[in-house]
Amino acid sequence: MRRRSKRRNDLAFKAQLLTAALALAACGVSSVASPSPVRGSIHHVVIVVKENHSFDNYFGSLETPRLSLPHCGSLTAQLNCQYDNSDIPAYYRYAHEFAYADRYFTDVRGPSWPNDMMMTAAQSPLVDNPPPPLSTWVCPVTCYDFLTIGDRLSAAGTSWRNYGEELYDPFRSIQRYAYDHVHNVDVTQLFNDLAAGNLPAVAWIRPSGPDSEHPGYDIKRGEKWSVNVVNAIMRSQFWSSTAILVTWDDAGDVVDHVSPPVVEQSATGKIVRYGLRVPLLVLSPYTAAGTISHQLLSHVSTLRLIEDLFHLDPLTARDRDANGLSAFFNFSQPARKPVLIEPSA
Repeated sequence: MRRRSKRRNDLAFKAQLLTAALALAACGVSSVASPSPVRGSIHHVVIVVKENHSFDNYFGSLETPRLSLPHCGSLTAQLNCQYDNSDIPAYYRYAHEFAYADRYFTDVRGPSWPNDMMMTAAQSPLVDNPPPPLSTWVCPVTCYDFLTIGDRLSAAGTSWRNYGEELYDPFRSIQRYAYDHVHNVDVTQLFNDLAAGNLPAVAWIRPSGPDSEHPGYDIKRGEKWSVNVVNAIMRSQFWSSTAILVTWDDAGDVVDHVSPPVVEQSATGKIVRYGLRVPLLVLSPYTAAGTISHQLLSHVSTLRLIEDLFHLDPLTARDRDANGLSAFFNFSQPARKPVLIEPSA
């Protein structure tokens, strides 16, 4: 793996904004960025992106005092209710055995498309989803040409892939990746790459609709899919050098009780950033059991982790100033063994 060290400063990058991009009245952050980059034995970052659940909806029972939302009576409908350990036991075990964040926000007060793009490029030309069908969410219909984290990684000679395109792959909305079948592949290729010893340095893994946990789909089935992915990584040669992040692209139908900080507005005064809280789970051999982050984080914090780890320039002021994820890792402790979970039926 070849790495190129670069200076992080205000003039080291030029974000390519289209005329359709957000006109923001404010472009600051509400807290100081993490001072220390990630160091140590992490050489792979795997980001599992699930669909549409707020923190309260999935992990409200971890709050103190516990939320008074009623328990969800359905595994497919989630309006004004919360799940708990009996519904998604694997996610709760990951939270206790490894780490989670309770102040991790989406970057747009909106749905999937703009938040997936923020996770990819630290910017979004849209604050809502494109019109259906899903086939029009990508090029040639919805197509842009700004820089992404994929460009930074490629320029540094660092390998990356997006696994899974059945719902939405944000790289397919970027012209140069629209027909790229090297960086955009099916989820099944992940298991082939793990078996062949070819896991890229950075990977995003996205499920099909039935495995996504999107409202209307069974969350137990979605959790089982996630566990199978995590188990495959933990059983592979890469576990000792991998950080796995599991997050949800937007908050879905259950409003979270924590008000998001307001750090950006559009030219018309509409609040853009931040959106509602969503869960973030962090699993690695160097993450202590029971770690809880109370730091302000968001989807662009995942970009900051990648940039810190591989010494990349930021894409915009958002990832440059974002709090990173270094607090989740303790490289002075011995590497932990995998925590394999039997997927629930």
